[in-house]
Amino acid sequence: MSIYTFLVISHIIGTILGVGGATFAEIHHTRALKDGQIDPKEGKTLKVTYSVIRWGLIIATLSGFGFLLLFRLTGEEERLLDPKLWAKMSIIVVLITNALLLQMHKIPMWLGASISLTSWYGALILGSWRSYPYSYVDTIIGYVIAIVLVAIALHFIKRIYFKK
Repeated sequence: MSIYTFLVISHIIGTILGVGGATFAEIHHTRALKDGQIDPKEGKTLKVTYSVIRWGLIIATLSGFGFLLLFRLTGEEERLLDPKLWAKMSIIVVLITNALLLQMHKIPMWLGASISLTSWYGALILGSWRSYPYSYVDTIIGYVIAIVLVAIALHFIKRIYFKK
């Protein structure tokens, strides 16, 4: 197996863990809060889910750095100038910062969840979209708009779910 193939597989695994973990974290957190409190069993489920997200972030970040190093060492520096790559790296920096702020309780959960979901799905979309036609600025503007839309969608989903 080549180094490139190993990095691709690692990156996909990290992204799958992150996207799936972020999705289930929101589902489990919403269900746990329906009665107004998180009981110990729900807390354990959330703890495992957050661990999955962390491992996904670690694997995706390390494999991402592996790509940067590989491109540099193999003379493919032009790949390092791709606006999609820079947008994805910016989103990962936001994702890491968001995780730290959530861990320190310095950001409201509704905002942190919106940033997390949007960031993981944004990274997935950017990684999957081969002939990406948009600039860095266009991508970041779309990303910020998506965070707002996801926050609004989650707000209404929770209102509907809590009324049941």
